[in-house]
Amino acid sequence: MKKLYLICMIFGLLHAGNNYSTRSDWLLDINTTNGKFMAIQKQFRGFDLAMVEVGYRFNTFYYSIKDKNYDLALYNWDKIKKAMENGIIRRPKRALDAKSMFLNSQYNVMRKALQKHDAKAVAEAYEETKILCNACHISQKVPFIEVIDPEYRWQPIR
Repeated sequence: MKKLYLICMIFGLLHAGNNYSTRSDWLLDINTTNGKFMAIQKQFRGFDLAMVEVGYRFNTFYYSIKDKNYDLALYNWDKIKKAMENGIIRRPKRALDAKSMFLNSQYNVMRKALQKHDAKAVAEAYEETKILCNACHISQKVPFIEVIDPEYRWQPIR
């Protein structure tokens, strides 16, 4: 097995650079301003990319609550809001549910609980948040995306 691995590695090194481009000027190579903006817009994608950030920040938010580091939880809570607002700019059709189920309602409930450092209110708001997130996913026709408590801490911060 080790010999096969070594042969594959040597073969790969001999042919490295021959099969792909290393150019990084993909945006500069576009000749029109409109073309550049279209390329940038495509890279930002839609609400799905906003949800990637939300999921990442939700993990730290969750563990901050468990650690009773309410300032860090509040920081990430505000960043989650910003990610969703940015997502709405890219996909306005998501605005109604995002605003009614989160931005204009649950966001404020959780924010107040975090500011008070009230463990019981934070725990209740957290459970409500998961319910509303999942309700929004159902409404947006992605019920297979279920918000659950994270199993692993992604960032080495407390």
